[in-house]
Formats: sequence, structure tokens, C-alpha cells
Amino acid sequence: MNWSLVDPGVIRPWLICETGSRWLSAVRRFGPDMLPADLIPKVESATRDEILSGLSLSEPSIVLWEVGRDSLAAVCDSLAQSTAINPRGLQIVACHHLTDRERWCLTPFPLAAMVNHPEDLPRLTPMIHLHFARWTQFID
Repeated sequence: MNWSLVDPGVIRPWLICETGSRWLSAVRRFGPDMLPADLIPKVESATRDEILSGLSLSEPSIVLWEVGRDSLAAVCDSLAQSTAINPRGLQIVACHHLTDRERWCLTPFPLAAMVNHPEDLPRLTPMIHLHFARWTQFID
């Protein structure tokens, strides 16, 4: 898509931080149908540092963090930092093979949702609509 031709006011970033491309592919597949019709998702893969340095205080966005046992501490730190940088961000965690105890480590953070499989994403559509309606005039 040629982003220079699109009104920047209707673009909603989806930043995906993961080790592969499973979640990026899923968001590209499901994301357009998960936003109100007047909004356009801009789905990008990004590293933790790119996400934290690129977040804006005024821009509503969605960040999906993939977390596994080996990345749990780093993701917890990222969640804390990204919430401080952008309270308008909607944070979703893709929990892959976490124990209940490891999931409990994520509970202090303002997560919108925890998902296990890419096919779980469409069930978040009503929540995503409400999130963006809260920051814009688009209510679907």
C-alpha cells in the first residue's frame, strides 16, 4: 500500500514483536476485518527496541508481544516500558507454551488479552473496535 496517499488519521499501527512470522501473518490476515471499516491497519514486524523507540504518546496503536519461557522477563520489562510511553496502546500477548505460573507473571501489566493461537485473534474484534472508538469518533 502506498501510505503517502492515505490520510494519516485513519492509519492504526499494529506492531508485532516475535521470533518468527507466525503472528505477523495472522495479523495481516485477520487485522483488516478486526478494525472499524473507516480505519486501516498498518501491520509491521518490529524488534523490542524499535517498538519502544517508535511509540508515540498520542497515537492509538496495537502491540502484539510473543512471549515464551526464555523471553518472559524481557517481555515483562517491555510491557512496563511501552505502557509508560503510550497509555493509548493496546497490548496483546501471544503466550506460547507458558505454564500457569508463568502466565501469572504477566498479570500486573495492563494487557488487553492473552492469546494462544493465531486463530484466537478474531475473537478480539469487539474489544479492538471499542479501543479505537475510545480514541476516535469511529464507532462501528
